[in-house]
Amino acid sequence: MPRLAVRAILVEDDNILLEQFEDAGGPWYVTPGGGVQDNETLEEAFHRELQEELGAQAEFGAVAFIREIIADRLAVTNLPPGFHQVEVFVHGRLLPGQTLRMLSPDAWQSGIVWVPLAELHTLPFFPRELIAEFQARAFPRFYYGHRR
Repeated sequence: MPRLAVRAILVEDDNILLEQFEDAGGPWYVTPGGGVQDNETLEEAFHRELQEELGAQAEFGAVAFIREIIADRLAVTNLPPGFHQVEVFVHGRLLPGQTLRMLSPDAWQSGIVWVPLAELHTLPFFPRELIAEFQARAFPRFYYGHRR
């Protein structure tokens, strides 16, 4: 059974807000978010995850796209065997006047960084296959399927 997750696309002044993680392979970056818990809506999970990982509140906007990640289909991955996650990426906007701070970060989360969209391709950012869409701020497909 796939795990359901929600991820926030937070862009301001051509910069995107990312979570930085660090493991044995070095740093890597993803948009903020995480798993939807039992009896929790996507919007509730969006707000809870942003509070835990960023110490911030944001508007829950339109769904941008859906992608899947299936560890067993990847030649190289640090994900556990059998990992299958369906991720709903949602546009968001941080509410003004907040200080970003990790209140209850995920394991291996080492920071929160604003990254220029133009430099996103220089980082180990995931989903790697959708960097061009993030840089263009345009997601022409609603469902991208399995993407690394």
